[in-house]
Amino acid sequence: MSNKNMFVGGLLFGLGMAIGLGLPALSAQQRGGRGPQPPTLDQVPQEILTLRQQVPTNSTIMMDVQWHWTNLWWASKKKNWPLAQYYFNEARNHIQQLVRKNPTIRNQAEGTDVELQGIFDGIDTSSLMMVRDAIMRKDSVEFEKDYKVMLEGCYSCHKAIGRPYIRPQLPTTQVQAIVNMDPSAAWPQ
Repeated sequence: MSNKNMFVGGLLFGLGMAIGLGLPALSAQQRGGRGPQPPTLDQVPQEILTLRQQVPTNSTIMMDVQWHWTNLWWASKKKNWPLAQYYFNEARNHIQQLVRKNPTIRNQAEGTDVELQGIFDGIDTSSLMMVRDAIMRKDSVEFEKDYKVMLEGCYSCHKAIGRPYIRPQLPTTQVQAIVNMDPSAAWPQ
């Protein structure tokens, strides 16, 4: 990289830092120096409605799980174990988010309620931990076997909630081509 490019890059970085550090102070000044004010009792019902409308749908949360779980597969194929651990944690956290949001889901086919917490607890202490342990041991052979077991656990949950048509499979395509899965990547620095 030339000295001119380094200078311009440093200048842009410094400008961005100055703007970033100045914005919180500016917004506090615009608010009159006060933080957000709590709603009045009359405003609470509308606040609750607004917040409920901002909560992601179950399918949105599960699309995040799918995205992270697929990238986990490809990170393991490249033996990028720190990245695999990251994707594992993200997928697990999103599953937990769904369980917190909807501890019970209605099985429309059977007309019954299904307790997601119990299903998650079973998966979390078995197949999810098997995958985590394979990542920690950096064991590609066990990882692939345990990843398949976890997909079977996913499908068991799908069947339990009346959605047997959501059938997971081993990833065939990397969904995020912008993330370099190579643990020895040298760029960017």
